[in-house]
Amino acid sequence: MQVQVFQSRAEMGKAAGSWVEKKILELAGQKDEIRIVFAAAPSQNEFLSYLRSTSKIPWGRVVAFHMDEYLGLEPSHPALFSNFLKATLFDHVPLKKVHLIDGNNTVEEECERYAALLQEKRIDIVCMGIGENGHIAFNDPPVADFNDDKWVKVVELDEVCRQQQVNDACFDSLSAVPTHAITLTVPALLNADCICCVVPGPQKKEAVHQTLYGPLGEHCPASILRGHWNCHLFTDKDALPQVQPWTAQEDMFARDVLSGKLCILDDLSGIRPTAINVPENSKLPIPYCGPGLIDLQVNGVAGIDFNESGLNQENIRKAVDALLAKGVTGFFPTLITNDPLILEENLSIINLACQKDDLVNSCILGIHLEGPFISSLEGAKGAHPEKYIQKPSWELVEKLQKESGGRIKLITLAPELEGAEVLIKKCVEENILIAIGHSNAASRDIALAVKSGASLSTHLGNAVPLMLPRHPNILWDQLANEALYASLIADGFHLDPSFLKVVLKVKGEKAFLISDSTKFCGMEPGIYQSPIGEEIILEETGRLAMKYGKGLLAGAARSLIEGVEYLVKEEILELPEAWKMASKIPLSFAGLMSKNDWITFRVENGTSIKVEKVNAVLNNLQDRCLAVFLQFLL
Repeated sequence: MQVQVFQSRAEMGKAAGSWVEKKILELAGQKDEIRIVFAAAPSQNEFLSYLRSTSKIPWGRVVAFHMDEYLGLEPSHPALFSNFLKATLFDHVPLKKVHLIDGNNTVEEECERYAALLQEKRIDIVCMGIGENGHIAFNDPPVADFNDDKWVKVVELDEVCRQQQVNDACFDSLSAVPTHAITLTVPALLNADCICCVVPGPQKKEAVHQTLYGPLGEHCPASILRGHWNCHLFTDKDALPQVQPWTAQEDMFARDVLSGKLCILDDLSGIRPTAINVPENSKLPIPYCGPGLIDLQVNGVAGIDFNESGLNQENIRKAVDALLAKGVTGFFPTLITNDPLILEENLSIINLACQKDDLVNSCILGIHLEGPFISSLEGAKGAHPEKYIQKPSWELVEKLQKESGGRIKLITLAPELEGAEVLIKKCVEENILIAIGHSNAASRDIALAVKSGASLSTHLGNAVPLMLPRHPNILWDQLANEALYASLIADGFHLDPSFLKVVLKVKGEKAFLISDSTKFCGMEPGIYQSPIGEEIILEETGRLAMKYGKGLLAGAARSLIEGVEYLVKEEILELPEAWKMASKIPLSFAGLMSKNDWITFRVENGTSIKVEKVNAVLNNLQDRCLAVFLQFLL
């Protein structure tokens, strides 16, 4: 928002008129029709006078609208805004077309008719003022709604607004001022490409101050103008005697990554959505905002491994903090095939950490048990130690679930194993999700697993035998089964872009991202010892492979947000769709209640995502809620 203050109303009106004139001439070089909404009020007199007197504007290309109209007045009443604008502008210039609000038409039909006219094409310019109560058009504080789903509506005018009409000498008394009017809503006004706001006079001093420096909200509807990407405020010394230091817009607004709409950032209430679309080419210096990322497969991060002996509560909190720094506000710690004693110990420690730490409890949405009921075939077993692979056993699951405090929410298994069908059915009965993975299942095995309740393909395309028949094979069968979701590792190493594109075309919104990150995520390149005792290499490129495993991958070393970056960089998906794959879809698959966590971030160089702020909503055992804000300088 740009603010210009002038010594007099005359100077202000001339400057505002000149700015709109320049904008119209600029648009005339780009399009045949220029759509402008005008305000009708004495505060606009000097501005309208300039427009009426200039000979430079190609009025024959201008389609004019006005932003509000009284209900209940006679068509000839001079206070009708349509009559005001006819007298001050419309009857003096050769407009291409004028669309007037008919306050004597059936109200509902008129609102629909006028909204349809406004929405035929984008509005280029809105010329407005600000009321003494901070209203824009007739969106008074009691009825203003930044997230209004209507473009035109009927409103009841508050007393301050009605008294202003008397103060402006439009009516002789308060009783003569109509109580209701038709108005363009806040989203209708702010969805224009540019806004010229003209606000003179001492009676507007408080409204201008609140618009520029007060809290954002419908208590001062004009405060939302600070979030517009091309709003110019023209005022005089009477309305704004002194310009104070400006509050940075980027601290108050963000662009919703999923919808593209303007959002208000509030440290207490979180993200407040609006119905205002921010153009992609907008130069408004605001960050993106979106729901926190959800990662249902995290083996470890930042040197912390959920599979190593010696795991403790402090390390779990460090892992949570590291994930939050990368925008992950909810995740499943993933325990792979391992020594049963270590599995039991680590499940117990995770449970205890959740009980002791509200932030840990809020971020750990469940536990993913990846194994030990998997195939022992080379390739299918991946980096899992063969000596700890077991046959499906409900008794073991029950024992591990007890140690976890009931937190195991997802189990990945190979459905071709003896006893898998029985285990799948029992787990589903106990509200544990079942995924197919680390498997070489035949078509009938997959069909039977899905019939028994399996609902996910874990890191589809990975942990399968190195050689597969053309068809049928485990990949085609899982792709073809409409009941299965698919989790995908999009780190640039696990899957080729062409495979990702195929999965997304087939699965649509049943495909989501996981990181499958190990403790090496965030660590320096080098040779390391894995928790199962084998050497692995973290390459400069970020690829994580077994040193003596014929190039087999050993998990991942990139974060979930880097998976989002990869999809965008490779032009597989646009940012909104990629973000949804890493947030909304996994949350939906897991059947979890929508979290209120949100983050803000900026996109640099087209694809590099830098997290700025994370808002994690905490829910502890007493059902208390509070928000923790984490600021990251990355």
